[in-house]
Formats: sequence, C-alpha cells, structure tokens
Amino acid sequence: MSSWRIKVLYFGDIEVSKEMVTVGIDIGLKVKLPYLGFLITDGNKNILFDNGINSKFIVDGKAWAGSPAKGGESFVLEALKGVGLSPEKIDMVVYSHLHNDHAGNCHLFPKSVHLFQQDEWRELLDPLPSMMIRGDFDQSIIPVLKEMNCYKVDGDVEIGEGLKLYKTPGHTAGSQVFEVATERGKYILAGDTVHIYHIAFPQLTELITMEGERIKITPAPKVYGPAIPSSLVYNHYDWYNSIYKIKAMLSAPAFLLPGHEPSLFGKAFPA
Repeated sequence: MSSWRIKVLYFGDIEVSKEMVTVGIDIGLKVKLPYLGFLITDGNKNILFDNGINSKFIVDGKAWAGSPAKGGESFVLEALKGVGLSPEKIDMVVYSHLHNDHAGNCHLFPKSVHLFQQDEWRELLDPLPSMMIRGDFDQSIIPVLKEMNCYKVDGDVEIGEGLKLYKTPGHTAGSQVFEVATERGKYILAGDTVHIYHIAFPQLTELITMEGERIKITPAPKVYGPAIPSSLVYNHYDWYNSIYKIKAMLSAPAFLLPGHEPSLFGKAFPA
C-alpha cells in the first residue's frame, strides 16, 4: 500500500469572471481562484507539482486583464516553510504544463529534477501568436530550465512506485496529469486540463470558495456534454479526449484535484 500523501499549497490567487473557466456559464460572476501547488511526499522523497506564478506578472496588485491578484516567489517560499521545507528539500518538480502561473518560479529549485512533456517544451520554444496574447508562455524561463536537470518525457510514464504521469493535451500540447496512489486511493492532480470541479462535473449547482462559503452556480445545458471547456483550450479535440481519459481513470469524483479549485485551499489527502 502506497504511503504517499498530498498537501495542497497556496501560492497566491486571482479574481476572475467565472465564464473565463466555464465558457458561457455564470456570466458576470466573480470568483477568486488560487494558484495552487501540490506537495507529494512519503516522508523521505518530496515532489512538487507546479510552482506558481512569477511576481513580474502581477503589477500593482493586478494580473492579466486587470484581474486582482497576488502571488510570486515569496508565496512559494512561505508555503514550503509552512510544511517544514525549503526549495533545497524538493527532489523533483513536476509540471502540469509550462504556463507562467504553473512554472513561474522554476528558478527557486536549481537542485531539483524538473519533469515535463517534450511537446510542452517545444510549444514553449515556438508558441503561436494566440498563445502569447496573455503572456501564457514566459520564454524567459527557457535559459533557466536549460541550466536545470530536466527530464523531457513523451507520453504516459511511471516515475516511481504509485506515481504515474498521463499526457492530457488540449489546454496545451504537453499538458499532463499526475496520478498519486495513497492509502486511501489514487488521486489525479489535473492541472489546467480541469481548472475547477465544475469543468469536469458540469451539473454541479454550487461552488465552495477558499473561505468555505457555498455559492450557487449554474448547471451546464446538455449541449455542453460531459465537460465545460475553459476559455483557454488550444485544441478542443485533444482536450475532450483528455477529459474522457481522466474521467475513465477516476474511481470517484473526490479523487480529482483540479489545478485552481478554491475548495482545495489548505487541504491534505488523505485527510
């Protein structure tokens, strides 16, 4: 039985219109979404899944499109300190993808192994103009990662007992999810393939905020099918295939951990 545990780390947050992550649903509803990292540990080995947004993307308390936001290096260091760790104690950094709010603090981990998909690296090197409108890819991290010990994997791969990566393109070409086996069961850390629960479970009627408040949300019409795409999907065919893959792997909805889900704030799995 696997002894891995997952601790959800808070790296800041951004306030956006919910329709940005669930297109056409709850237009005008403002929600605060956290920048999350996930510490996977067995008490000996420490793996970090994503490392938050770089502070240079937050100017005067606002991120892209004037969205109120906070985050950056200090948030990552404080979150690690809160679980008794420093960057030097992180053995491996695994990336759901290389967007600026998930890979923005890679420079804090020069001693770690950095693991991402080959296709994600290629997309970072040569993004289309539409991928740069919001500055989603920060190409200043290219020389940083070139100095790091990087593993560029291709497709699904097992990286340790009870630890598997599955390529799930669509949001980006090299998006991947992280399956972590715990004593309770296998959790899937979904990155931005699934920003929040409402994307994967479109009939939900409420959203739980970071503060624990329950707010009403709108179930998606049947035309949306099995999932609600976000406003940032590079390839919809790939994304739907990835959603089917993820949902087929889930033993229960509770085992999905979305990349910006507010209700995960401060949680650990198993509890």
